Amino acid sequence: MTTSTPTPPPGAPRFVAMSTDGSRTVIAESPARDAVILALGAMAQTAASRGEEFTADLWGPSNDLPARWRYDGPKTFGGATRSVVTTEEVAPALTARDQREFDQRMQMLSAALGRVGITATATAVASVARPLSTASTRQIAQWLNSAHPQ
Repeated sequence: MTTSTPTPPPGAPRFVAMSTDGSRTVIAESPARDAVILALGAMAQTAASRGEEFTADLWGPSNDLPARWRYDGPKTFGGATRSVVTTEEVAPALTARDQREFDQRMQMLSAALGRVGITATATAVASVARPLSTASTRQIAQWLNSAHPQ
């Protein structure tokens, strides 16, 4: 059995995520790949919180010929049912300043993971972010961004 590549989206090549549910609706598009990946990461978190998943076809300009489409294939997002995380589970008894710094580290790590296509639960990100300094968190985010192919 051979599978054929779906038809590319209309218009000039740009980074596009399309639903695979038959409607072929554009669910995210941008001239920058990171913006589409970040949007899909946010959608994946929403879907995962509902215990749902979705699949999207990823398209973008070809590396060698920017006027041609490149098909990155379908990717499935969401799916894992996440439990509600209480503040006490994530960061017990923090001062207001410590809580702000912890929240910033959580946000920085979650965004970096989302840009590279990794979805993680809040407790998993918290277990990494809790012992780190802000500088260490920035360094990890920079490593993730540099390791991600554009």
